[in-house]
Amino acid sequence: MNTQIYQEACDWFVDVRTGDIDDAGRKGLDAWIRKSPEHLRAYLEIAEIWQDAPLVDPERSSTQADLVTAARAGANVVSLESLARAGLPTPTPPPKARVPVYARYRVAAAALAAVALGGLLLAWLSSRAATYSTAIGEQRTLILPDGSTVQLNARSRIQVRFTTSGRDIELLYGQALFTVEKEPARPFIVHSGATQVQAVGTRFDVYRRNTGTTVTVVEGRVAVAEDNSLPDSRDAETPMVLSAGEQVTMGAKIAPQLTQADIATATAWTQRQLVFHASPLPQVAEEFNRYNARPLVANDPLLKDFRISGVYSSTDPDLLLRFLREQPEINVHEAATEITISSRKSRRRR
Repeated sequence: MNTQIYQEACDWFVDVRTGDIDDAGRKGLDAWIRKSPEHLRAYLEIAEIWQDAPLVDPERSSTQADLVTAARAGANVVSLESLARAGLPTPTPPPKARVPVYARYRVAAAALAAVALGGLLLAWLSSRAATYSTAIGEQRTLILPDGSTVQLNARSRIQVRFTTSGRDIELLYGQALFTVEKEPARPFIVHSGATQVQAVGTRFDVYRRNTGTTVTVVEGRVAVAEDNSLPDSRDAETPMVLSAGEQVTMGAKIAPQLTQADIATATAWTQRQLVFHASPLPQVAEEFNRYNARPLVANDPLLKDFRISGVYSSTDPDLLLRFLREQPEINVHEAATEITISSRKSRRRR
């Protein structure tokens, strides 16, 4: 068994299973498989082991009697005694066939190879983080191995790594709503840049922007701190503890400030709604750009203090555009690839 080939097969297989593969990756997989029949064989064997994995008793808690009982409970099992009582012929057990010694060795070798491949796949899966992402306008809900759930907002990406001692989530960009199952022995920690959020049996929203990370607690309590300063780390810095209904934004250029959160506003995105309360225009544009292929560009410094309030559908930017066109100080220019929002004063200066 070529271990290197099976490691490569595991790598490709996990990328395909987690959806972490684009068109270039698919072409790379196709080229890798076509390179050698051994590559194809290794990939198919890994896929077969994955398919059969739910049938295995990983805890080895089932006894021989348990397996026999389960087999007899099947709807397609008929006892020989019932056939005899009904006067029906019973099958005659076939004579024991003599299995050549070399055949037994081949079976044993195949079994050992399957066990080795299974161990290799499990080790490979546990050594790398599973990656999940969403495209523009896409939202999805994930169920993690411990039963916790993650709702991913549009244009978001996370990496998940579970071990026997911890549950680590890396929010690479975007926004996610976490509902965490209680497992005190395995801390559930979300990393967002330099910010860490630790929770046990709670529900909270994490939004990573370019300017910082906003954490909103919907239920329960969480500890929020700079990276490596949570209770289980060596850093002595005391984390900030948030309770339900509280919110904090952490960032390099801002001082953390605990505030009361508007939960309905923070989680409105799960209902395909965007709620703004005197929000700066660039921030509003950033929100809409998560859902629309034609981005809104609002970089005009003359509009940095222009603020917007209201409830908008995240999938329909036309309502916002109509509002902006009605503003006497704003110009909206639509192109095939983007929509530029600028101040009319800027045009007069030119």
